[in-house]
Formats: sequence, structure tokens, C-alpha cells
Amino acid sequence: MIVAGVLYYLMVPLVNLLERRWHVKRVLTITALFVVLLLLIAIGMRLFIPTVQAQITSFTGAAPQYWRELTKILTNVADEQHWPDFIDLKQVGQDLTNFFGGKNGNLVDGTFSQLGTIINTVGNVVITIVTAPFMLFFMLKDGRRFPQYVAKLLPHRYQATLLDLFNEISTKVGQYIQGQLTVAFLVSLIFMIGYSVIGLRFALVLGLLAGPLNLIPYLGSTLALIPALILGALTSVQMLIAVVIVFFVEWLLETQVISPLVMGSNMAMHPVTIAVVLLTAGKLFGLVGVILGIPGYAVLKIIVSRLFNWYRSHASWYAEHHDNEN
Repeated sequence: MIVAGVLYYLMVPLVNLLERRWHVKRVLTITALFVVLLLLIAIGMRLFIPTVQAQITSFTGAAPQYWRELTKILTNVADEQHWPDFIDLKQVGQDLTNFFGGKNGNLVDGTFSQLGTIINTVGNVVITIVTAPFMLFFMLKDGRRFPQYVAKLLPHRYQATLLDLFNEISTKVGQYIQGQLTVAFLVSLIFMIGYSVIGLRFALVLGLLAGPLNLIPYLGSTLALIPALILGALTSVQMLIAVVIVFFVEWLLETQVISPLVMGSNMAMHPVTIAVVLLTAGKLFGLVGVILGIPGYAVLKIIVSRLFNWYRSHASWYAEHHDNEN
């Protein structure tokens, strides 16, 4: 349902446009979009997926070695620097090595091996999610009628208010999904190009990782930077500086050009509000809560605001306010 809902908000503006402006039948438009989407997936799997798969395989093979090198650097820093007694970097590095390496040093290898097995399993059972396109088709075809069906369950005097509420929620959620996915795609593209230009290993994988992580407000790009910084530091000082430059260029483009153009003032919230929402949603629902917390908060805010306005218009406590307005 989530996949179908996201794709619905991405595709429905084009479906509505073609139907309204060029009077193309809705079913024909939806069918044509499905065909185009399948062609794009097929082309991506033919041209793009093999390269990404090769980089993932190479990365999983090199990860244990990278980890050992990083642990060695931490140990050397702990030996050469004088830290307070309660900070023992050498012990921290050893604890992390034991945690990730296990008794036989195979935990990292086993983890990535299990990850590969999971990916293969997902590929084998992908037929089980065939319901997503099925749901998407009928959401695009009949989704605009759903609010009317629900409104008919209420008395006639409340139907217009409910339809207006549904329209506002759908508009806000649609703008957020369309904007966030567009920004995430562009951020991923910028990182892939930037990392490829400077010659960083696993540029495509790191760029693809940056896109989904960017869906996490404020923290996403920083989280995506961490593995790139580690790889850059383990390669050379020049590569580390190049990674920082790529991140700065991406940050500048995202904050000054992409986000203002794509997102505008939609879902504008105070940073403190965003932080509280992210912490609360993450604590309650994990990663899904972090990603969906902001649009969920926006929906609740719309509903609560409507209820409060209704209460204020009927409550005796606000009688003086009503008199002043009159």
C-alpha cells in the first residue's frame, strides 16, 4: 500500500493533466504510463543494475579489510595521543573489532553474506508484491472518487467540510512526496557524478545510498557522507579533501537551488518542531517513523487545526472573540 501510494502521488498529476487538457481517456493514460515505467525498469536493469551489482559485490568483499584498516588507525591514534583516563580509544577500537569481527573475525563477512542471501530471497519472492501495481492502477483510475464515497457516509451538511479536509491532506502529502523524491533523486545523481569525477571507489553505490538517506530531514546527507569520508580517509588525504568538496558542492546546490525550487514553502516547519517529530517518530516506529514522521505530523496538524477551529467557533469561551469579530 505504501509503494502504491507513493507511486500514485508521483503519477497522478500527469494523469490528471492529460485527461483535463488533452481529453485523453484515463485508462489509456494509466496503461501508457505503466508501459513506460516497465520499459524504464527494464532498461535500468539491463544497463545500470549490473554495474551497481558489481560494485556491491566488490564492496562486500573489501569491507572487512577497510574495517581492519580503520581499527588500526584508531589504535595508532590512541597510542600517540594523550587522552583523559576515562577515554581509551585503543579499548574502544578493540571492542568494536570484537563486536564486528566476532571470535573468529567472520561476523562482518557473515553479515554481508547473509545480506546477499536476503537480496536473492527478495528477488525470488518479488512476485508476492504484484498487488502493488494492481492497487496502483485502481488508485489512479478511481482514487479521486474515494473522498466522495466516504463523505456520503456523513450527514449532508458535513460532506463539503470533509471533502475540503481530504483535498487539503492529499495536496500536502502529494507535494511532500513529489518534492522529497525529486530532491532525493537529484541528490543521488549529484553524489554519483561527484564521486565518479574524483575517482572514489564505489561511487555508484555511495550515490544510491545518499538518495534514500536524504529522505531523513537534516540528518540524511550527513549520514550518507560518513561511509564516503571513511573510504576517502583510507585512500589518501587528497581523496578525503575531494570528498569534502563534493559534499560541500552538493550541500550548496541542494540548499540554495534544488530544495527552494522543488519544495518551495511546502511543509515549512520550525527546525525545533522537525527535531521533536523525528525523535518521537523514530522512537515509536524506527526508521519508517523517521521517514514518514514529517508528512504524518502535517496530516495530524491539519486535522487538529480543523477540529480546533470548529471548537472555537462553537465554544462559549470564545464568545468574546466572536463578538469582536461581529
